[in-house]
Amino acid sequence: MSLPKAVSADGAESNVAVLHSLKSYKGNMSVSSAGMPPEQEMDRAVALFDDIADEISSSYSELNGRISVLADELRILGRRRQAEFEEKEKLADRLSTLLKALPAGVVVLDARGTVQDCNPAAVGLLGEPLSGERWVDIIQRCFSPKADDGHEVSLKDGRRLNIQTCSLENGFGQLILLSDLTETRNLQSQLARNERLSAMGKMVASLAHQIRTPLSAAMLYAGHLASEEISPALRIKCATKLMSRLTHLEQQVRDMLVFAKGDSPIAERIRLAYLFEQTKQAAEAVRGPENLSIQWYTDGVEAELLCNKDAMIGALLNLINNACEALSTAENPLVEVHFSVPVQGFASIEVRDNGAGFEPGQAARLMDAFYTTKSNGTGLGLAVVNSVAQAHHGRFFIGSKGSGRGARAILTLPVSRRDGV
Repeated sequence: MSLPKAVSADGAESNVAVLHSLKSYKGNMSVSSAGMPPEQEMDRAVALFDDIADEISSSYSELNGRISVLADELRILGRRRQAEFEEKEKLADRLSTLLKALPAGVVVLDARGTVQDCNPAAVGLLGEPLSGERWVDIIQRCFSPKADDGHEVSLKDGRRLNIQTCSLENGFGQLILLSDLTETRNLQSQLARNERLSAMGKMVASLAHQIRTPLSAAMLYAGHLASEEISPALRIKCATKLMSRLTHLEQQVRDMLVFAKGDSPIAERIRLAYLFEQTKQAAEAVRGPENLSIQWYTDGVEAELLCNKDAMIGALLNLINNACEALSTAENPLVEVHFSVPVQGFASIEVRDNGAGFEPGQAARLMDAFYTTKSNGTGLGLAVVNSVAQAHHGRFFIGSKGSGRGARAILTLPVSRRDGV
């Protein structure tokens, strides 16, 4: 009678099978040992236990081997986890060092708007305490918005901060980045002032010539008006010419004042649609060729700007005047004015014409103060537009595909946000 073999990859299952084999064989032996000589029965018992011992030894060896493999795998996994932990620890140290070294303030809010963490720069900007405080309370304690803040926010000590926010993953809080732009704005103001002072020398040199020409013409027409023998028709003609020269003088003086003054205070929040209508009304007085067509377009997007309305409308009228003056030789003179919000956060005002245009290489020089291609120009029109754009934290661009191919001017301005701090 043969002993059943326990076949299993797991040592524990083999031991269970061996026990079952013993029980089964014991039952069989009790049945088949009747009438068998004791010596033969003893030999069979010895053989049986030898086989069982071999089975147990084999299962034990297999179990030890399995335990050894699992132990090796556990050690490898442990080393990997340790390496990952050490790498994350190094990364956390690097991030901590980076946050401490950042010149900008970093504030981390939890989902309830409470400061969870902050770096030393944030403490230096906002003072203590920060951690554990509600952000709303910190705003009331530290910030004091002013009318001329523009796109920064003033602190109570006079410093100006740029604030950027972004949500953390899964919406569990918010990250706030605070940049101190006080020194930057002061340097920009000083640089702009120095540039204006430098340009004042050129202005003084050209002022006499720029004003003398239209002033002489105005005096000539005024002299004709003083004559008693002048006919009514000639009187009307002289009065019209006189008004034209005086208007030209007023435009020159206004441009010079805007350029000399530099940054205009930004104290108004106006809708882009309102600026569109106001500019359209102001442009009704613009003169050009008899068959001039000025077409106005807007995409109807609701947006607001922080700006000086008068300075902005004056700059836009400069662009429209320039476009009209470039149409003297155009067969079908056309000026197009587009108000739009092509990119989120920025408004675009574009003035196009189909007039004389200019060579692409001239674009940079056309924005230089006192550079002009017109015989009666001051060279300040585009310089004033560029100055107004910079004062509103915007950008100004002019371009043309070449002489006789028209030109376009684009003013890009940041849209005002109402979310405050």
